[in-house]
Amino acid sequence: MKLAYLALARPRDRSGPDTLPRSQCPGVPMSTRSITFRAAPTAAGVSVLVPIISEPDGGPLAGLLGPELHASVQERMKSGRIDGAYKKFYALPDVGGREMVLLLGVGARAALRREYRRDDRIRSVVAIAARNFRRLGITRFAIPDLAPLGVSPERTGRLIAEGVLLGTYRFERYKSRPRLPWSAEVVVLTDHIDAVQRGLARGTALSDGTCLARDLVNTPSSDLRPLDFAEQARQLAEQHPALSLDVIDAERMAEEQMNLHLAVSRGSDAPPCVCVLTHVPPGSADDAPWDLGLVGKGVTFDAGGYDLKPSAGMRRMFCDMAGAAAVLGAMSAIAAQGLPLKVVAVMPLAENLVNGRAYRAGDIVTSRKGLTVEIANTDAEGRLLLADSLDYITTDFSPQRLIDVATLTGSVRTALGLFVSGLFTHSDDDDHDDALTERMVSTGRRCGEWLWKLPVDDDYGAQLSSKVADIVNCDVDRKSGAGAITAAVFLRRFVDFDKVGAWAHLDIAATAYMERTVIYNKVPYMPREGATGIGARLMAEVARTISG
Repeated sequence: MKLAYLALARPRDRSGPDTLPRSQCPGVPMSTRSITFRAAPTAAGVSVLVPIISEPDGGPLAGLLGPELHASVQERMKSGRIDGAYKKFYALPDVGGREMVLLLGVGARAALRREYRRDDRIRSVVAIAARNFRRLGITRFAIPDLAPLGVSPERTGRLIAEGVLLGTYRFERYKSRPRLPWSAEVVVLTDHIDAVQRGLARGTALSDGTCLARDLVNTPSSDLRPLDFAEQARQLAEQHPALSLDVIDAERMAEEQMNLHLAVSRGSDAPPCVCVLTHVPPGSADDAPWDLGLVGKGVTFDAGGYDLKPSAGMRRMFCDMAGAAAVLGAMSAIAAQGLPLKVVAVMPLAENLVNGRAYRAGDIVTSRKGLTVEIANTDAEGRLLLADSLDYITTDFSPQRLIDVATLTGSVRTALGLFVSGLFTHSDDDDHDDALTERMVSTGRRCGEWLWKLPVDDDYGAQLSSKVADIVNCDVDRKSGAGAITAAVFLRRFVDFDKVGAWAHLDIAATAYMERTVIYNKVPYMPREGATGIGARLMAEVARTISG
């Protein structure tokens, strides 16, 4: 019997009496689920997921079925009645003393040769299986060690945790009759208990951070204004001793001369702020340099200002703070893993609305850095917030590596579509530039969060020239193109490379929020629609590579 399945998003589970106890993740209040993980050599009687490959022998994990059932499955695969193609699955009830055996295809061996492709398929089939077990009311199930597919024990644990937690996410806070929370125990069948447990803990931390970002992005702006976001950051900081939060309010922003940020916020009654969240591991020297800096755009609603967006383009603009949400999610994962790394995160927050005090096209504003900026379009506001915060983190913290992330331009969607985020990097040292690019791209592949590098050359600066100021905030000549590139060129002007070794900018405007099932169809641990949490796992994993 072949099962139909539904991919329905769900928020986080955060508690359980078993091996990996989990407290509810801080964030906007949600219904909860309770999923626990443990590694064990056996788990008698529980339902089990068996990944199979499309070749007639079913692959190395098919032996878990036992000799008789394995032979039957092989015969059916040879005759075409069972297909191990990617994402195809078959439910076998009451088999070998188990409530359910779920056969789930990972495709042909050739498709698993590249590790990042293999890992993405594993996350995806685990997500599909978890949703089906949930739909059937099954609350205990097992997944075998994936070593026969070439996956290390620790990575097995991480991929399984990510597949289950990301794949069963739901956002139902605003449903009058939300579905009942799902409680489940997931057992990884292995003899490598300690290594798999470490992987499960790591995958849980990364998934929690991603789901925190999803929750925040999915929350309507009426419930998540700048100071509301700051409250979520405060709750997170209270849960981890290594985290400390400083909220720069409007008065202090004025003292800091964050005039670009303040100009954007003038159209709203909601006060702006800047959240500065630091991660300092125990024993760190006070004068130790900051290993990594993160900056995330946090426009909690973007109407476009006086360059008002059309109604179709405004409906989802509560998601324009996805960069800040990804940074907060990354900090959650970094702290939960206890990475031995000094990290500073800056999240500038504001609303871009319209009133009699709102900034206007033609205004000239002096940035914190001292550069004057001509406002050509009030809907190019995100880069203004980022500019002041990039200058702030550069001058006050001087991190060795700096990453900013933002839903910045529609242009990046035109260039790369919905599957890949835009990456821009620069360093005055070419070796540092190449190293950061390679770190970002390779980590993105391993996370399933693909990046593609675009140029950030000085030549594009000609499109940002102004006759009345040092620089214009955007090129209004649509025929010139290169909107994502010129936005990155604008941001680069506010990074002092005498103080920062290397800088990367991520434009996630096309990948942070889904309104179509294109991404879900490719990787089912992503939601059908809504926030993806893109950037949270990526930045946390980049931090891990730096920490060694």
